Formats: sequence, C-alpha cells, structure tokens
Amino acid sequence: METIDDLLEKRQNKSLVAFMKLIDPERKFRIDLKLGDKWDALSLTDQRRLYLYLLYRKWRGIPVYGTPYDIITGCHPAPFNWDGRLLIDKLLKEGKIVSAKYKGSFGLYTRDEARVWQMEDVQSRK
Repeated sequence: METIDDLLEKRQNKSLVAFMKLIDPERKFRIDLKLGDKWDALSLTDQRRLYLYLLYRKWRGIPVYGTPYDIITGCHPAPFNWDGRLLIDKLLKEGKIVSAKYKGSFGLYTRDEARVWQMEDVQSRK
C-alpha cells in the first residue's frame, strides 16, 4: 500500500520525465494524460524497478521496443544476474555488486537491484 509520501515523491522527482528521457531520448513520443495515469498507477517501487531494468538493458546494449505506454503496461522487469556477464569486472571494481538471493537462486546483482527488489544481501549476513 502506498503512503502519501510515496505519491508525493513520485511527483517531486518527476519520475515519468526521467523514464521518458531513458526510453525516448529523441522525443518521438509525448507525455499525455493516458500515459501519465498508467505511470502513476504503478507503485513507486514498481516505477523504480521498471526504470532500473530498462537502464541496465541500455547499458548492456539490449534495445527497448514499444511505445512508452506499451512498456509501462506490458513490461515485467526482473533483476539481472551479472555473474559472468559483460561489465561485471567494472561493477565489481566499483563495489556496486552484491551476492544476493532472488526467487530462491543466488546471483550477483547491483546494490540498487538488491535494494529495489528487496533481496537479501548474502554478504551482509556474515
């Protein structure tokens, strides 16, 4: 359940604008009421998950297809296990990777993914 603070944070951070800049840097699409309503219907956590998922896809060179509306309504973001993947060495050197458990499986995830998907950082249990 969202609190009033969650709703205000959505508005103050202009999260839809940041989302649009990420997926549509050439500004081919416009923000309309229908799109804004769908974005606002997502919880703050779901907005963060979607943004992070799409950001990491872009980092890995994986294209994002569809209209902003289609992405908001049809995308099912999940954290990315970076174990053995491109950019893992850079992320490890920067201290941005943690060993965490997601849906019963252990993997290497960014700290942001672990936080947003509420994963348990295995390293911090020690």
